[in-house]
Amino acid sequence: MLGISTCWWSNRTFSSEEIVGDILGLGLKGVELEYRISNHVFQQMKSRLKRDLTVLSIHNFFPMPEGITHDKASGDLFLLSSTDKDERSNAVKFSIKTLEHAHELGAGAVIFHLGRVDMPNPAQDLFRLYRIGKIAEKEGLAFIGEQKRIRQASKKKNLNAVLLSLDILNREAEKKGIFFGIENRYHFHEIPDLEEIGLILQKFKGGRIRYWYDVGHAKVQENMGLRKQKDLLEAHSEEMIGIHLHDVRGLEDHFAPGQGEVDYTEIKHFLKPSIINILEVHPKVKRKALLEGIKFLKLIL
Repeated sequence: MLGISTCWWSNRTFSSEEIVGDILGLGLKGVELEYRISNHVFQQMKSRLKRDLTVLSIHNFFPMPEGITHDKASGDLFLLSSTDKDERSNAVKFSIKTLEHAHELGAGAVIFHLGRVDMPNPAQDLFRLYRIGKIAEKEGLAFIGEQKRIRQASKKKNLNAVLLSLDILNREAEKKGIFFGIENRYHFHEIPDLEEIGLILQKFKGGRIRYWYDVGHAKVQENMGLRKQKDLLEAHSEEMIGIHLHDVRGLEDHFAPGQGEVDYTEIKHFLKPSIINILEVHPKVKRKALLEGIKFLKLIL
């Protein structure tokens, strides 16, 4: 089953009835609930979710915590990687609430952002090198090598914080019979990188933690010269629980599939019946393009 993330509605003021009706109008029955849904809208949606749709996945933190405005809502609202005890405690607390809602709604998985390494974000320099065509030349390769060195030297305390957070969340997920997926990220300094995905999956082998693959994030990292999309796709495919499907143009992602640079022939092999397939596009995508993207995906699923 193909589902769609509610992020397509994230800059609108649609009522819960309109969101559910629109999903059905797109010819879909599956949905991923994401972090910009308020508790008020969630309570309004709940009966129709159970009656008319299948909640395939939920993106942490859900619903949007009370007191947080729509523009501040984020999967990184609180960092599971934080070395600040209070922030990490909040990250764990609100993550457990998401797991509780996933259990209530029978969702197949919860998607987690794990935070970041405490280092300067090199994104602007990487973007500049990409724009001037030097990302794969001597200047770009030297810059990437230096950033990898900085990240490696800086990551220990944040990775340890992530592992402590995941230990608690894994036990909670086991109690509730919920799986959750750790998502590959867009930015270089974010956790997990390819090596860290393997480390986490190995440490919690036999538990409730799986891999959630994001097509667009992987392609952007490839475009920035950081790692091949195929490597992120293949390395842990046996423990993949779900996938965010969208497309990329340069360094911009979340376009409708089939309308950018992503080679979906590489991905098709991994779209197994056991994988949760979620179309994750931003509001910038027009309805006509979205419908074309849905048609494209249905031909390969």
